[in-house]
Amino acid sequence: MISEHDRQILQRMPTWNPAGGITEQRRAWEELATGYNLDLPAIGALEENITLRPGLRADIAVPKGVSRHPLVIYLHGGGWAFGSPASFRKLGMQFAEAGYLTVILDYRLAPEHPFPAALEDVSFAIEWARDNARRWNGDGGRIVIGGDSAGANLALSALTSGSPEQRALVRAAVLFYGAYDLTATAKRTRSIPGLQQQLSTYVGGTERLLDDPRVSPLKAAALVKLPPCFIIGAGEDTWCLADSLTLAQVLSAASNPYELHVLEGMPHGFMQMSALDGCRAAMGLMWGFLARNV
Repeated sequence: MISEHDRQILQRMPTWNPAGGITEQRRAWEELATGYNLDLPAIGALEENITLRPGLRADIAVPKGVSRHPLVIYLHGGGWAFGSPASFRKLGMQFAEAGYLTVILDYRLAPEHPFPAALEDVSFAIEWARDNARRWNGDGGRIVIGGDSAGANLALSALTSGSPEQRALVRAAVLFYGAYDLTATAKRTRSIPGLQQQLSTYVGGTERLLDDPRVSPLKAAALVKLPPCFIIGAGEDTWCLADSLTLAQVLSAASNPYELHVLEGMPHGFMQMSALDGCRAAMGLMWGFLARNV
């Protein structure tokens, strides 16, 4: 049950309701996200705009300490069309604060770069992380991939569509309130024009691609052996909660290891709201999961 503390905080927070064109949504999101990126955690270093290959960059959040760090590839949300390492900086840096070398990937966005551009970037980043982790005292043999919303979709898609050799590089996945069946998501969000636009933009206006298992990884999750998955659902999330619940059912039926945690009373995006008891509780559960699996 949601605490009174969290209820009061959420009542004061602005509601994210994507509207207007993609340019307007991008501007509105970056303005809103400034409030999520205050009081940044203390870490070893933050190196911005590191080039992975031409056209692909990332911020690298480096933990304190001299021991070899496990590595997290973090994929921001934003409907595949907006969001940035800067607007998800605090969330990415919290992984580094906990001891994980963190690659906050600035993957290509639609509509300029529709599917499969972002997925290709994520797949490339997995192997880049293996090969380059030592530059920041990271352990390329202990990789975690994760993200929120559209980023969780890309994380799971990279695992289900990648080669067995690439999947073997990833020790675990952390998936926050993702959209894993985009046809179902489109049906649930018919009354929200901004979300409809994001879905259409991601697939370049080709509606049949919403059923492609590389776009809707739920369709492939039972067909491959996946690393342990940590799934977070938000109890008040009418956009994506159903997909988190269904993903858990599919993984269970396929005997793929997972944990599912639904935080009651929490909205979509709450893992960026570090003042919430619900966010802190979910973080604690995730650190325990990662300690057991990475």
